[in-house]
Amino acid sequence: MRLGFVLLLLFMLAGCASTPQATRAGYSASGRVALKVANERHYAQFDWHQLGEQSELSLSGPLGQTAAELRFSPGRASFRGANQREITANSADELIAEALGWPLPVSGLRWWLRGEPDPELAVTSQSEIENGRLLLQAGWHIESSDYRGQPSLPHKLTLSRSDLEIKVVISEWQWNP
Repeated sequence: MRLGFVLLLLFMLAGCASTPQATRAGYSASGRVALKVANERHYAQFDWHQLGEQSELSLSGPLGQTAAELRFSPGRASFRGANQREITANSADELIAEALGWPLPVSGLRWWLRGEPDPELAVTSQSEIENGRLLLQAGWHIESSDYRGQPSLPHKLTLSRSDLEIKVVISEWQWNP
């Protein structure tokens, strides 16, 4: 009887215990991106690498040639286009606006790719949708969907505002311990 009670107590305690999650230093995501601005459409393959506060985005064309590279961390950003000319700025968002001629929300992407709001920006609205989440933040409508894997991460993302739409399909996620 006593042994049965001890075993029951051990099972109950085991059920209440949680396994601590390993701290992850970063992640990588790769896939395809389609951008629609005005009457223009652009397509690329992308690789995103996040290590702590350091973000790197590489875009390549259909034949695998690198079209652009963006590296940024708080207070510093650099962009290198296909012509290999490098430009720098204090923030990734202002750098991209200067390089492309229109704004692109790259600083928020490190969070939005994972289906999370950027903790440094006010959230206008946030809700759950079928197999996904809808987020309104910084003037952007962000819909993340097709959650898979462990941890559950989105494989599709649509970012839009009145003049711009970005569709992202993530084919591979990798956590860097």
